[in-house]
Amino acid sequence: MWKGNGTSCLHRFPFSAINFYCYEGVLDILNGAHRLSDDDEDSPSNTQEVSTFSRLIAGAVAGTTACVACYPLDLVRTRITTQLDGKETYRGITDAFAKIIQNEGALGLYSGLGPTLMVAVPNFSISWVVYGSLKEYALEDELFYNLRKVDIDTGQSKLGFLLTLGCGAASGTLSTLVTFPFDTIRRRMQIQGQHFRPEERVTGINMIRSLLKSDGIKGFYRGITPEVLKVVPMVGTMFTVYEMLKEELMS
Repeated sequence: MWKGNGTSCLHRFPFSAINFYCYEGVLDILNGAHRLSDDDEDSPSNTQEVSTFSRLIAGAVAGTTACVACYPLDLVRTRITTQLDGKETYRGITDAFAKIIQNEGALGLYSGLGPTLMVAVPNFSISWVVYGSLKEYALEDELFYNLRKVDIDTGQSKLGFLLTLGCGAASGTLSTLVTFPFDTIRRRMQIQGQHFRPEERVTGINMIRSLLKSDGIKGFYRGITPEVLKVVPMVGTMFTVYEMLKEELMS
C-alpha cells in the first residue's frame, strides 16, 4: 500500500514549494501587487481583486514549472509503484535513476512529459481558478457567514477551517474530473520503458487510439473513483495548510 511512498514524499516537497511560490509570484507580476513595508502597516489593506484570467495564467505557469522541475522524481515514483511482485526492475530510488539513464538515456527521465504537461497545466489552472472563485463567493455570501472568521486586529473576514477545506476539495475534484483522461495516458506513457522494448513503445496519439478501440471512452476514466477519494482530502488539506501558513508567516 505504501510502495513508492518515499519517492512520492521526495517529489511532493519541491513540487508543492515551486507550485505555490510561482503562483504567488506570477500573481504579483500580473496584478502589480507589492508587499507593504513596515511604514505602511497602518495603511488600508493592499489586497486587490484578482481576476479569473490572472489565476488561470498563474496556475498554468506554476503547474508547468513545478512539473518540469520535478518530473524525474514523478517518473521514478510511478515506475516503482507499478512494479510487479517477483519481477521488480528497480531496487530503490537511486537504482531506478541509474537504470533509467543507462537503458533509456538521460531523456528517459522525461519519458511521457508531454502528456504530463497536458494534465498538469489545465489541472492547476482549473484548481486555482475554482478555489479562488469559491473563496471570494464564500466571503461575500451571507449563507456562509457562520463558517467565516474575522481577524480581530484588522476586522477582515477570512475563510474558516471547514470553508477552506471545502473550497479546496471542490477545486481538486473538478480539476481531476476534467484532466483524468490525460492522466491515464500519462501513466501509460511513463511505464512503457519499464515493460516494453524501445521498438514496442507507442506515441501518445497511438495510445489514445488503442485505448478508444479496446475500451471506449470509459477506458480513459478507469480508476477515477480511487483518484477522487485521494484528491478530495489531499487538495482540501493542501489549501487549508497553505492558508494557515500564509496567514501565520505574513502576520
